Amino acid sequence: MTLEILMKGLFALIYSIMMAWVVIDRDPVGSVDSSRRRYLPYISGVLLPVCLVTVMVCLLILSDAGTAARMTFAFCFGVFLHICLYYLLLMPALPFLRRHISARACAMLWMIPNYLYLTQMSYMRLPAPRWVIEVPSALVWVLLVLWLAGFLAVLGWKIVSHLVFRARILRDAAPVTDLDVLAVWRQEVEAARFKKPKFELVTSPAVATPLSVGLFARAVRVVLPRREYTREELALLFRHELVHIGREDAWDKFFLVFCTAMCWFNPLMWLAMRRSSEDLELSCDETVLLDADSSVKRQYAGLLLKTAGDERGFTTCLSASAGALRYRLKSIVESREKRSGALAVGLTFFLLCMSCGYVTLAYGEDTGAERIYQSRPPEQYALHSAFWDGGSFDGGPADPAALHRYLSTMPMERIAGNYSFDDGGRSLTLVFNAPEGFLSVTLSDRFIEILPLGRGPAEYCYLPDGTDWDTLDRSVFGGA
Repeated sequence: MTLEILMKGLFALIYSIMMAWVVIDRDPVGSVDSSRRRYLPYISGVLLPVCLVTVMVCLLILSDAGTAARMTFAFCFGVFLHICLYYLLLMPALPFLRRHISARACAMLWMIPNYLYLTQMSYMRLPAPRWVIEVPSALVWVLLVLWLAGFLAVLGWKIVSHLVFRARILRDAAPVTDLDVLAVWRQEVEAARFKKPKFELVTSPAVATPLSVGLFARAVRVVLPRREYTREELALLFRHELVHIGREDAWDKFFLVFCTAMCWFNPLMWLAMRRSSEDLELSCDETVLLDADSSVKRQYAGLLLKTAGDERGFTTCLSASAGALRYRLKSIVESREKRSGALAVGLTFFLLCMSCGYVTLAYGEDTGAERIYQSRPPEQYALHSAFWDGGSFDGGPADPAALHRYLSTMPMERIAGNYSFDDGGRSLTLVFNAPEGFLSVTLSDRFIEILPLGRGPAEYCYLPDGTDWDTLDRSVFGGA
């Protein structure tokens, strides 16, 4: 086992323990006497999207557009391939998980890919990918343009749909003035221990079910339909919406929409997005009914049955549709003791982290003439020193022309991912005195590193034909 894998395993273990602790720490049962807010988010839904946008902006500032596009592509490929595969494995496992672990843990399982950006950090890299998929360069850029168009279309459509829905339901909305309703509202807000809440309670003729809408704190509105509720019903539906607001489930939905937009070409991702909404609601039901007796549970089930409405964009509502009601009602009526799910969440994140990066993409067919020598005459690159497997070799090549010919004709392809490119085999580092300064070229069995010393980041490429060590030993270095 290499040092990189040990380091990755150590950090993955630390983050996994933190994930498991969040499941335990966010349990409202243990927070009755606490001074902190009772309902807290499990995982922020904006981590991965913000990280991706930050990377793109920084790359555009620090480099040209082409380099920024390539490095962003390298950052995104492995992460979103893994997210796509992860959700496809999670969906068939959900019926079993829902029977044995808490609903809050099931909801959190949908969100843990938000932390996959960590796998792109230097301390989480692998020595080398296990499986390299080679794709023609022209096809890669065509697919990239199509993917980007689909991503922007889906994400734009979802954002616009959210804004249109929000505008429609709030157009004729008015603040709630009924003193009895406001008394129950203040009681539930205080019980949830929100400090200086910025959200507002309004009523609107455009909704059929209570819902909350808005991503940012000052923009959040809890919207009631214009109908009568008993004090007990109001307490339950207010508690439901306050759980959603406190856990920032609207941002969770944004993250899942973001992932669906990234993987828009996979029809099963759209199914995953709907299933994730079900688990967010089941988690909310579980929290609302903590310590509730059978009569309260029946009353809550009745509320779900008689309030089915519309849910669009990044909204959360008491009962969005009849499709998910059957399982929700069964969970409410036949509730049973379940494990917290902390171990399942921690173990899942550990496996997710450790498996990320073993598959990568190689694209952009070139030769050493373009990648190493920048299409210049190889004679302009004088060998300064050579290092075999980390040790110095001072004799220099027996045939410098043969070395230049071999490097010039080597086919190589760009590779996406976060690797040290130390595949455990032989290595040869060549330092050239190039026209712009010193250039380091390191060959391993299947990869090459091209590093302009002091002048920029390293470029890594995949060698489809591998390195011919016999040719280098005999023909170039004279049997060194």
